[in-house]
Amino acid sequence: MSASNYVFDATPENFTDLVLGNSVRGPVMVNFWSAKAGPCLKLWPVLEKLVEEYAGRYLLINFNVDKYQEFARSELAITSVPTVKIFSNLQVVDAVYGAESENSFRVMINRHMPRPSDVVLKQIVDDYDQENSDSALAALKQLQQTDPDNPRIALVIIKLMFREGKYEALQKYVKALSLETRKNEEVIHLLTMSHFLIAARQAPDKVELERALSLAEDDLELNYQLSALHLVNDDYVPAMELLLKIIRLERNFRDDIALKGMVSILNIIGSQETIAREYRQKMMDAVSV
Repeated sequence: MSASNYVFDATPENFTDLVLGNSVRGPVMVNFWSAKAGPCLKLWPVLEKLVEEYAGRYLLINFNVDKYQEFARSELAITSVPTVKIFSNLQVVDAVYGAESENSFRVMINRHMPRPSDVVLKQIVDDYDQENSDSALAALKQLQQTDPDNPRIALVIIKLMFREGKYEALQKYVKALSLETRKNEEVIHLLTMSHFLIAARQAPDKVELERALSLAEDDLELNYQLSALHLVNDDYVPAMELLLKIIRLERNFRDDIALKGMVSILNIIGSQETIAREYRQKMMDAVSV
């Protein structure tokens, strides 16, 4: 463990408390590293320099994937190193795959540092009234104009649109955001779910879909619509089976919607569930074919 007050080593036993627990109090950067990977060793002093520079405004947690390989792969879905993720409020809010420059990491860190607009953002969220959601959205968009560099404002807008069932508006809004914001894992999840919810809303009923599929079992659109119906009814296994089928038939269908749907469902189920481990492996096998 580093002598710094801001750098710690994580293990499978303390990961929940050290990473997720601290993420409620402020940003936590997790450095997934391997002593066998040269880029990891080059990145290490850069990350330690930055955490000292910020003097406790966030924590740096190092996780040795060599020592805890099974946990890293099965529980945290880490498949390559270096991987650096930032956790905030129990969730991954940013990630870098590979050894980026010091300035790139500084930009990433700054995105998650508290800003004056966060105070106003919290007040809008606290005052949110479901019967007056349009005024809340208007206030959020006005706040975004005053601080366009605060990514948390965009995320709250997306969450509110999703909560209110404004899926088409959500998709249009996300399309206009910066690439960095669109790469946020929660943004990707909500955008993906919006596509499935629209598909389920527009689909014929389940019996009709199953009858149509019996006559055209490789029809991508029919498989997608039926998977969407299963998903909205929390029938995750049949939904994933249909999505795996789409991946095998045509990986790029609807901009990789089947793969994105699989990832979203696995996130909903939770990485520690046996079914999630089974279908994560099936997904990886389907993609590698």
